[in-house]
Amino acid sequence: MAVESEGDYTVRKRAAEESGLTDGEEDLSDGVEVDVGDVSAFTLYLGVSTGTAVDVTVMLSPDGGTNFYEPDESPVSFASSDESKVEHIPYNANRIRLKANNTTPVKAQLREVV
Repeated sequence: MAVESEGDYTVRKRAAEESGLTDGEEDLSDGVEVDVGDVSAFTLYLGVSTGTAVDVTVMLSPDGGTNFYEPDESPVSFASSDESKVEHIPYNANRIRLKANNTTPVKAQLREVV
């Protein structure tokens, strides 16, 4: 746990896990899959900058990738360019898979909710 001291008081922070699912914008038509870690909830950030509409299917696994399930938040749909979406994922999943319905580049990041 990180600790910072300011004058007469000390602030303790829980470290939040953060992960880039993509290296900038990438074609997700073949899917991308990563470990989320042992977190109870996380926020998924998605963005597109091209003018093509795209749907991104989100699949979650509670068992390291043996089984995947599609949550109510999926799919995340983009109608146009320079659009972004933020989805809070309130499920205790430890692996995530994203797959786009076409080759439109998508940027994806995760941040643990603490």
